[in-house]
Order: sequence, then structure tokens, then C-alpha cells
Amino acid sequence: MHILKQVALSAILLASASAQAVTTTGVTGDFGGHHYIELNASNWSDAEATAVSMGAHLVAVNSQAENDFLISTFGSGHALWLGFHRTGPNPGDFAWTNGDAVTYTNWAAGEPNNWGGEQYAHTYTNGHWNDVSDDSGYAGPKFGVVEAVPEPGGYAMLAAGLALLGWTARRKGRAG
Repeated sequence: MHILKQVALSAILLASASAQAVTTTGVTGDFGGHHYIELNASNWSDAEATAVSMGAHLVAVNSQAENDFLISTFGSGHALWLGFHRTGPNPGDFAWTNGDAVTYTNWAAGEPNNWGGEQYAHTYTNGHWNDVSDDSGYAGPKFGVVEAVPEPGGYAMLAAGLALLGWTARRKGRAG
């Protein structure tokens, strides 16, 4: 069943990403009963919109163990967009896009600093976090990590999405 879940999520991602210029890298992983998929996304807004189109959000990091998993699985040599965004004017006013309570943070020294209106969080390659703007010129590519939380009936919905995607592709093939 795990392979079906991975294929279904990847197919839905690919279908939704084509309109948003966000693609999957093919790197996935599982931790704590959740499934994670890496996106190649230059800005936070496109990464989160793609995650939402999949019925998920960018990752909410709730423990040091989860942060370590993300860096070891996805963060080799590049920054990762997190589902953490500013909700108020103060440097520490952040919330998870999926609604999780903020129980853990891993800010780098002096962060978050809201320098120049930074609204979103990403990781450094060492696992510490930084606040950054959506169109930041921060050096190096950025990647988002989608966190899919299985729900009852979720596999049936994914299978239905794959079937619809296949049916649409067949119709387009006949029309061409």
C-alpha cells in the first residue's frame, strides 16, 4: 500500500505542479507515520500552493527528531521551505500552515529577525532555521517538503485521483 500512496501523491503533484512551475525531485521519506515529498520550488508561495493542491501543507516540524530526519533525508546541500509563516509584526509571530501548535523551533542565532519584511521560514543546510522573504535572493536553490498525514479513507481518495488523472490523459490522447 505504501507504493500506491507514493505513486498517487507523486502523480497528483506532477499534475498540479505543471501549472505552478513546481516539480517533485523524486525524493520521498516516511517518519512518524507521515509521508514526505520534496518539491523543487524557488519560492514559498508556490511550494505551499502545490502542497495545498495535494490536500496537504509544507512540513510542520514538531521535534528535533523530525528536524534531523528532514535534514538527513532532504537537506543535503540545499535549503528547505517549511510550512512556517509570519502571522504578526513581531519577529517571533509564526504559525504552522497546517494548524499545528508551535511546540518546537530551531532558529539560528539571531533569527527570526524580520529583516526587510521576511515572512517565511526555511532551513539552512545545518538544520537551523532562518526567516526569509518569498522572493529572497538567498544563495542556493530552495526546495519545499510536503508533509502528507494519512487520514481514514485517504488511500481511496488518492486512488480516485489517480484514476481521474489517467482518464483525463486518455481523453487528451484521443482528442489529439
